Amino acid sequence: MFINPYIEPEQNINKDGYLGSFTTYKSIGSISVKALQIYKNKFPQLLFISLISFIPGLLLSMFYLKEVDTLIQYFLPASDVATVNFPNVPFNVYFLLILQMFLDPLALAAMTIALGRIIILRDTNILSAYYFALTRGYSLILNVVIFYLILLFFGFLTLFIIGAPLLIIWIIATVIYPHAIYFENSGPGAALFRSIKLLSRSWFDLFKFWIPLIGITAIQFISSSYITGSIGIIFNELLTFFLQPLVPIITALAYIHYRIKIEDLSYIDYGNSVLNLGLTIEE
Repeated sequence: MFINPYIEPEQNINKDGYLGSFTTYKSIGSISVKALQIYKNKFPQLLFISLISFIPGLLLSMFYLKEVDTLIQYFLPASDVATVNFPNVPFNVYFLLILQMFLDPLALAAMTIALGRIIILRDTNILSAYYFALTRGYSLILNVVIFYLILLFFGFLTLFIIGAPLLIIWIIATVIYPHAIYFENSGPGAALFRSIKLLSRSWFDLFKFWIPLIGITAIQFISSSYITGSIGIIFNELLTFFLQPLVPIITALAYIHYRIKIEDLSYIDYGNSVLNLGLTIEE
């Protein structure tokens, strides 16, 4: 039996703070301000959570950049490059790539759980966030695999006209699948389609949340284009590290917006779904 952590829920979840004040925000600017406010107040915890997935990428950028570029050229060869033999790269490169492939979704899941608790004004424990993320690790991994398989299929369809819009919709409408896994107990595949079903209820609102996300990506792209060299590599990796927590913050706010404003979920039910990981008291 899963024990409800609330003794008196109405006293533990306030409409003040992040949760209540955000739901009245409607503009792109207000979304950005709220995300920055959460980041400013909680950035030490959030950066520590994202650190685990940052280290493999930093090591690859600092010590194995040419080897990674060789692999990219092999799978996505340029028109003037004819690579026949599989590139001979150190085992460390494969190890770090595979490690990052698994740590990225795990860190995202831990960040999702931590932000869920932060937004309802509860304490955030980094180890607990990772522990709870691992409790549904199988569902997380399978959803990630399904996501990329469908992404590759839609990518293939871009050879035809129909593929491009399907690819775009798939990318922008599945961003809250970790919330469906951990706050609604959705299983493999179901979490992805739950995300699409929820976000498709208002494409205009989804557009407002994606503008800040595109802005973050644009900052990273401009920086990597103009700041190059050895120092540039380290600088851009650090920039990504410090900006990256803003992405799950914005998607967390989007999830709240859709659940409370559009689906009319109560504050209490939202808080219980966060602390009980989508399970009812009986479960």
